[in-house]
Amino acid sequence: MQQLRAKFRGALLGVAVGDALGAPFEGAWAVQRRDLQRLEGESGPLRYTDDTHMTLGMAESLVERRGFDGAHMAAVFARNFAAEPWRGYGAGPPQVFRLIEGGVPWDQVGRALFGGSGSFGNGAAMRVAPAALLAFRDLGQVAWLARQTAVITHAHELGLEGAVLQASAIALLLQHPPDIPLDGRVFLDELRAQMRTPLYLQKLERIQALLPDSAREEVIARLGNGIEAYEAVPAALYAFLRQAGSFAEVVAYAISLGGDTDTIASMAGALAGTHLGEQAIPAAWREQVEGAARLRELADALLLLATGEAPSAVGA
Repeated sequence: MQQLRAKFRGALLGVAVGDALGAPFEGAWAVQRRDLQRLEGESGPLRYTDDTHMTLGMAESLVERRGFDGAHMAAVFARNFAAEPWRGYGAGPPQVFRLIEGGVPWDQVGRALFGGSGSFGNGAAMRVAPAALLAFRDLGQVAWLARQTAVITHAHELGLEGAVLQASAIALLLQHPPDIPLDGRVFLDELRAQMRTPLYLQKLERIQALLPDSAREEVIARLGNGIEAYEAVPAALYAFLRQAGSFAEVVAYAISLGGDTDTIASMAGALAGTHLGEQAIPAAWREQVEGAARLRELADALLLLATGEAPSAVGA
């Protein structure tokens, strides 16, 4: 139980640490290690963005409702945005929140965007860690819950599938002992079994071909580093698998790819934190990141729900 607690905490702290470290470099063409080292040397808390803000909202809703309640989660997202709209939200979520407040049902509002097709951005994947933690013992339930939580804001199949991919990776890592080297080929095969769309299957094949270490330019050309889920999630997976034994190296490499640095590093941090546990996150980062105590509290509450120590209703 102690090891699992460390993994749960590592997942949520990893989200926040990667997010906060990557945020200052969002949109950069390239980020050098010395740029990140300068940031590390600054005093004061590491501030997270909407990535962690929405992750917190998802965790809060799952814990409060002891499982999934779509209307409640949508309301929590809207409430948290209203309290702190300066977290760096893109244009899409605020539109969704306004529609929710106007009475549009939670499972229909995401389809109102982009001409009815829904968003395929990475916003659903970046916040999905709490869903993966709650349902990790059943990959089918992980995929279902990832889709349900995603559809609130990201109704396009590629946005939904990105959330499933990230959630499935976290769930698999929760079940893998951190002291045993991760077999990247087997891990990617397990993820392929969860995918429905050819594009994600293609990206997983490309990750395998790029491992163990390819030129940064080739990684970006073949996987991408943008805000689309089908670019950001594969980039985060590659960053993780490239050096899965070091949280610091995973996050630093994810940021070095440039582009949507906060989200890619946030998702990569979630993967590395899940795999290695919170103790693998450098102490200065895990203690300096904003909201660390709250993230641990929510991780512990999700652990109780996931292991049956507290009543749950995952499919409610």
